[in-house]
Amino acid sequence: MHPPDKEPYLISSDGPINRRTALLEQRQREETPTPVNPEALERALRAHLRNALGAPLAQQLAAVERPGAQQAPTGLFIGSGVLVACGAVIGLLGVIQSSGTTVGGGVATGMVGLMGLFWARRRSGNGSDATWPVQPLFDPETLDAFDRVLDSACAELGDAAMHQLMNIKQSIASIARHARGVDEHFTTEDRLFLRECLRRYIPDTLEAFLRVPAGQRNTALLDSQTTAEATLLRQLLTLREEIAQREKKIGRSAAEGLMQQDRFLASKRSR
Repeated sequence: MHPPDKEPYLISSDGPINRRTALLEQRQREETPTPVNPEALERALRAHLRNALGAPLAQQLAAVERPGAQQAPTGLFIGSGVLVACGAVIGLLGVIQSSGTTVGGGVATGMVGLMGLFWARRRSGNGSDATWPVQPLFDPETLDAFDRVLDSACAELGDAAMHQLMNIKQSIASIARHARGVDEHFTTEDRLFLRECLRRYIPDTLEAFLRVPAGQRNTALLDSQTTAEATLLRQLLTLREEIAQREKKIGRSAAEGLMQQDRFLASKRSR
């Protein structure tokens, strides 16, 4: 015992008093969840969803969406077309006037024009004509706007909708890589449809879905037994099928070009 006139010596420490207490405190620290910044968590979630959809279209098509080239109309082609039109007008005038001579002149003029068109077409198959730039299928502004819409919507979409959008992006990227010009298979209307898909159809579909409150997206819509989620999937599937049809048309156009080259090479064989 210490003498009564002196204070006892006290030893203090911030650490645990024994090994058992140290292990218990360590286990409590490990079980306590580390607080996470909500903004960082949201950024990580968005990055994960963007990766699920693949790289942005603007990035995928940066090296593809440059003006290509297609054959320019030659003087023979233009002149022959004018002759065909003049022949039709002369023939119609002859019919109105009941003049066989005029009708015959119109038919002859039209036939000359058709022969000229046939010859111009044959020359173009041989690759002897000049080329001119082809307008890119998608402009950079449309691609950037489309990527922004997907970026803002993906956090609220289900797995099925994400899968549909991923397939749509893959088809669009494939089309942009292989589309060159317009022909009897891939027409101007097809190009316009694909542009409008990225500019209006898909963004408008997603924005209409997102306007439905999140808690009501799996309940029946007004005057319908279909939910907002099911309606979105049906609309995306319709757009995906239409885009796939245009992708097949581009394949047919490519096959036609290959056959033209085959015929050209066959004509150059030695007899």
